[in-house]
Amino acid sequence: MPRFLPEVAICALLSTGLLSACSTSGGLDAIAPTTASVIEEGDPILPDAVALVPTATGQDVDEAAAALAAAAATTDAAQPVAAGPQKGLDPTIVASAYVGPTVENAAAAAIRTNNVRARSPELDALIERYAAHHEIPVELLRRVVKRESTFNPAARNGPYWGLMQILPATARAMGYSGSPDGLLDAETNLKYAGKYLRGAYLVAGGDHDLAVRYYSRGYYYDAKRKGMLGITGLGVDRSRMPKPQPKPQAQTQADARQQIQ
Repeated sequence: MPRFLPEVAICALLSTGLLSACSTSGGLDAIAPTTASVIEEGDPILPDAVALVPTATGQDVDEAAAALAAAAATTDAAQPVAAGPQKGLDPTIVASAYVGPTVENAAAAAIRTNNVRARSPELDALIERYAAHHEIPVELLRRVVKRESTFNPAARNGPYWGLMQILPATARAMGYSGSPDGLLDAETNLKYAGKYLRGAYLVAGGDHDLAVRYYSRGYYYDAKRKGMLGITGLGVDRSRMPKPQPKPQAQTQADARQQIQ
């Protein structure tokens, strides 16, 4: 048995060397010098911790946010600058482009649209004006306006329109050429319906009550009978041939004798 002792000793020695090469600590110690040898002189030294969000200025995230907040506060505290005409522009034109409603342009707009309110001083002034235009008493014109619409230019009742509740066909006979809704304009209505009332006043011989009745029911045949179609604007009066006058009886007997002879 002693002859095997040298072989056993050799195996034990070899197994110890192999086990030390496979251990964790022995491996790390052997690798560490190799890693350290990669870093050369002059290479930049990297920081141990890196910011999550890189910034262009190299500032940290907290410092960049603080800078933005300070800039916003400075902007809010800045004084507003008064707006004025830009250089090279006409100040008059620039100012007029932003002008708001004024008393003058509101009145001009009312004149352009003939927007006369019901029972207003402007409406009463129009009634006086067109009474003089048609040469009829202003009391008669006011009476008809009150009776027909109670001084409301926008009044509608079936086929009748406006301040004096005139039919569109009657208005056209008086010279109107617009659409029916144009008769809702106070001045237009007074112009053409007032002309029709003037004819009723003439045919009635100046009688206000009869003129109001004529205006309400029509007066064509009354004007025709009196030969007043032309003066009222309702038509043309036809001239009638004069009837032959009867000859005296004595003249008739003399004519008979001459025929016998």
